[in-house]
Amino acid sequence: MQAQTFSPQSQFGLGNMHSTLFSANKGMGGIAAGFRSTRDINYLNPASYSALEYTTFDIGLQLYGNVISDSARVSDAANGGINHVALAFPIIRRKWSMAVGMLPYSYKKYEYNASLEENGVNYTFQNKGSGSTYNLFWGNGVQIKNFSAGVNTSFVFGQLDESNNILFNDSLSNINTSKHNQINLKDVIFNFGVQYKAKISKLENLEKDKENVYVVFGAYGAPSFKLRSFSSNYTNSSFTNILTGEETALDTATGGVFNVKTQTKLPAYFGAGIAFQSDSKWTTGVDFHFENWKKFSSTINNLSLANEWHVKVGGQFLPDFKSKKFGKNISYRLGAHFGKSRIILDNSGVPEFGTTFGFGIPLGKTSGNNRSLSRVNVSMEIGRRGTVSDVALKENYYKLTLAYSLSDVWFIKRKFD
Repeated sequence: MQAQTFSPQSQFGLGNMHSTLFSANKGMGGIAAGFRSTRDINYLNPASYSALEYTTFDIGLQLYGNVISDSARVSDAANGGINHVALAFPIIRRKWSMAVGMLPYSYKKYEYNASLEENGVNYTFQNKGSGSTYNLFWGNGVQIKNFSAGVNTSFVFGQLDESNNILFNDSLSNINTSKHNQINLKDVIFNFGVQYKAKISKLENLEKDKENVYVVFGAYGAPSFKLRSFSSNYTNSSFTNILTGEETALDTATGGVFNVKTQTKLPAYFGAGIAFQSDSKWTTGVDFHFENWKKFSSTINNLSLANEWHVKVGGQFLPDFKSKKFGKNISYRLGAHFGKSRIILDNSGVPEFGTTFGFGIPLGKTSGNNRSLSRVNVSMEIGRRGTVSDVALKENYYKLTLAYSLSDVWFIKRKFD
């Protein structure tokens, strides 16, 4: 059997679930519960929107690569695309901010081929998954004294397809068949967040390099939603031209079922954490994240799943935000995470571990005492799911996220011409 697969994990559930973290969070191990920023968008905890003081447009690209191995073979692949597009802005500064944008939600991308021979006829049995779903969101975060709360309203949509195919590549008389199990998602979901920020070290004078220090307690989550979906099951037939290798569709077999209204039960999830931060120089934190995948159900896939959990630690350091020196105005980020994925092994999730690092690189010229607020955020994650000794497939992966963040004070009415 020959495997040609981008990610074997994407055959489970709705496929690989796309991270909702933006580049700044990714560089810090994925911490988000207590993370607050005046210019970085933190989707996972919408309560953090209330900290925004600048209008921020953020667009990011992600390159994902992996090396998949077991005791018999090694294969590698790479893929890339949009990580996020979002716009966030304060409505009432330090009280109410809003965010809108779009994220990939999940994807299936795998293929297994087995070359077989029966009665002198060669054919290929192929198991294949494809398709993507997306998250279009609108979020709000409000702050009352030291307490903040927020909510994202998301419209999830897209199509996923799993197929079992029998392909005759060198036969003039046999017809290829493809049996499809397909699902279309179209519904609205919500996720929530809260944060409490308290000052623990007050600046008593204006001595250089001294800043206030704060602690932020945060939590976020979403209940289990029954997502409206439309299921189709049908069989196609086709003919392969032995000279060109091109497939020509013939027809769809009778008895197919199309667009039957069904439900996909999403897992509830929650996270909690604590972060410490100064006014502008540094942030550090730790998060715990849990997803109840044992309760997941859908017509697209009936493979059993385990509950997923992760512990995340990380932080960032900005030497001098007001410095005119380029190196002192770069944000340096570092982090790590470990836990169990939703893929079952011996009634438990497969172990997963990753390390991260990143940079926030300033763009534009110095204006007054400060550099431009716009930045290029770069993050790299290197990780592993499973091991050869305890799982059929081990996956070593890397994720490179490159984002452009344009931040400025917009929508302010001029007092003088």
